[in-house]
Amino acid sequence: MNDRDFHEEQTGLFRAFAERLETIAAAPGGENFAELAEQVRSLAATPERLLDDGPPLIARLLTTAPQVAEHFPRDLLWYLGAECLHFMPDEEIDRFTALDEARREADARGERFNWREARAAQQGLN
Repeated sequence: MNDRDFHEEQTGLFRAFAERLETIAAAPGGENFAELAEQVRSLAATPERLLDDGPPLIARLLTTAPQVAEHFPRDLLWYLGAECLHFMPDEEIDRFTALDEARREADARGERFNWREARAAQQGLN
């Protein structure tokens, strides 16, 4: 998995989260973060801005609406980095660092790397 493939996978996760967040915002009690849900949806439509605009938006979302944190993919916290890393414990950051290093090493060797499979194996889910 090269960087482009990884970016595409992560933007897909972000789009899926944006759809889920819109559903949550439309439910009773969700009106408090409907504006943030719209900003997430807008960002999902422009993935080229995700790494620049995503970290502050997601940090703000998780700070002001912590009830949606359980719906936000942990992989995206790692991918977005910056202030999003504050929502991850050190042990989790270490695990994602190891995964990212394995991904880059496999890419350098020209080997296929499946992020999801490697992450599942790391967590003992395989």
